[in-house]
Amino acid sequence: MACCADDVMRFAVRCGCRREDCEDAVQEALASLWSHRDSVAADKGKSYLMGAAYRRLMSHFRHEAVVQEYAAMTVHTVSQMPDEGFDLKDAIERSLQTLPEVQRAILQLRDVEGYSYAEIGEALSLSDKQVQVYLFRARVAMRKQLKTMGYDNDR
Repeated sequence: MACCADDVMRFAVRCGCRREDCEDAVQEALASLWSHRDSVAADKGKSYLMGAAYRRLMSHFRHEAVVQEYAAMTVHTVSQMPDEGFDLKDAIERSLQTLPEVQRAILQLRDVEGYSYAEIGEALSLSDKQVQVYLFRARVAMRKQLKTMGYDNDR
């Protein structure tokens, strides 16, 4: 499972968390797998780790969103990102952050990590069809967001 830890860590980092939070998520996923080692089949270990890390990260994202919302309410200011001085990579990162959590995770697992629909579905407890639909919606949303930012290359 040590080889899987690198894959899980890479996935966690791609989800957009700080490195410390990613390390915590991977450690918790490994600890969870160890405590459930009798009930998890050997060939399902990697998907179990991905799912456990994903659930930990999503919990972290939700917590951060609540903290940020509370901070915005108390300060009564909304920070805006500057529209100038960023390149395509920044635009992609910004548009990724606008996607729902599950779509962002699926997009990264499929397009960046190269996982199959079945592997993604197993890791995130979704059917293959749901993975395909979420991936399609994520790609459409990304295209739309990038087009509004001035990147309207129709590929």
